Amino acid sequence: MTDHRPLPTTTDGYIDATLVEDRFPRQWDQESVDSDLAVSEYSTTSSRDIRDIQREWDENMEQARQLFAIVIVPFAGRWLGKKFSHWLWGRFLQHHYKFRTIGA
Repeated sequence: MTDHRPLPTTTDGYIDATLVEDRFPRQWDQESVDSDLAVSEYSTTSSRDIRDIQREWDENMEQARQLFAIVIVPFAGRWLGKKFSHWLWGRFLQHHYKFRTIGA
């Protein structure tokens, strides 16, 4: 049964919570929520599920390590190497030839 009457409001135009609770009683209370959240003696995951989850986690971590070692480290090393060599070459030119590089 659905109640189609408008929600009761206060003089300010806000919904009156006390009257709403009377019209729509709660179907739960805090004790039932706490008991549902408590650890029960029955587990929903089996040891096989846990092993599968652990194996999948290990595979994902190995893929992340490979991605890091094969892709990210070489690109970062190449970029840092270019930056360092450009800086070092500029320092060499400034020191030996009294030449100022562009942007330095």
